[in-house]
Amino acid sequence: MRRNFLLTALLIATCWAFIQAQTAILPKPPFTARAVELGKQLAAKSLEIRQQITNPSGPAEPFKIMGNLYFAGVSNGEVYLLTSPQGHVMFGAGYAVAAESVEKNIEKLGFKMTDIKAILLNHNHGDQSGAASYMKKKSGAAVMAGFAEIPFLEHGGALPAGAAVPNIPPAPRGQGQGQGAPQPNPNQFQPAGANQYPPVKVDRALFDGDVIKVGPLTVTAYLMPGHSASSTSFLYTVREGNRDYRVFEFCCWEYPEDLSRGAYITEASVRHNLETFRKVLPVDIYLETGAYGWSGTLNQAPNLTITERMAKLRADNRPWLNRDIFAALSAAREVEFEEKLQKIGAR
Repeated sequence: MRRNFLLTALLIATCWAFIQAQTAILPKPPFTARAVELGKQLAAKSLEIRQQITNPSGPAEPFKIMGNLYFAGVSNGEVYLLTSPQGHVMFGAGYAVAAESVEKNIEKLGFKMTDIKAILLNHNHGDQSGAASYMKKKSGAAVMAGFAEIPFLEHGGALPAGAAVPNIPPAPRGQGQGQGAPQPNPNQFQPAGANQYPPVKVDRALFDGDVIKVGPLTVTAYLMPGHSASSTSFLYTVREGNRDYRVFEFCCWEYPEDLSRGAYITEASVRHNLETFRKVLPVDIYLETGAYGWSGTLNQAPNLTITERMAKLRADNRPWLNRDIFAALSAAREVEFEEKLQKIGAR
């Protein structure tokens, strides 16, 4: 009797494992199961590094990323400069409280504020757009943003003091975001003045697939709602030596444990974003708006601090080049989304 019971239990366990294997969620091509596993590791590492940025609006040393692309921002990243003799494109404006620091970084790199011709904003939050009004006044550049960001940008930011970062709600203990990754403190990224920023007049509304040109520079905008109403990613090419490199800037990867808690997350918008990830491949250099998610930051030895990682990037730009990083993050987030969507359907 005992033997029959054990055989029956073994058969049931085997059948259950087989069913689970058959129903495992896999990403669509060209993403692979192997990429998903790498993406989970990268997402966890990114959140771990993010916890080390205790003063996101604090000063940071500027440096060349690759070719005619430069980092000019703050400890949290946020601001990049694509340059040409006929004028420059600024990506992100940074925090309002760090405006003068970013301006000094641009000048330290050898560029003039008045040569900036376009300021492209990924989304309307204070970390990305807080200094947009200041930068526009100093440079005279045209401000451009996804069409749904404009009412927020032209109204100005006035979140309550101590408010959590949108779309990063605190999860119950043991239910971290991003495939079991450590949960960020939602109030950690609220430096003084981050909740307040002055309104800025937007000169051009961007729509999906729009192209921005400044002299020889060409940037393609992709509307990718989720973190905000129409957070906008940017794709362009930089050249160093005899090679061209594709650069993609995106924000942001976080999906709440309960998708229904994301104000701008819908099944349609996420599926649109996932298809866009495939469309922009290959990505040689990945720029998350935050420094904790850069390909150059993640493509380093595992136990380094954010300070050590930034120092290495100032000395050597080779870590930026890794096509696997953006593809892996995309694959992992696709599976994460499908799994969370499945949970909603099972309610």
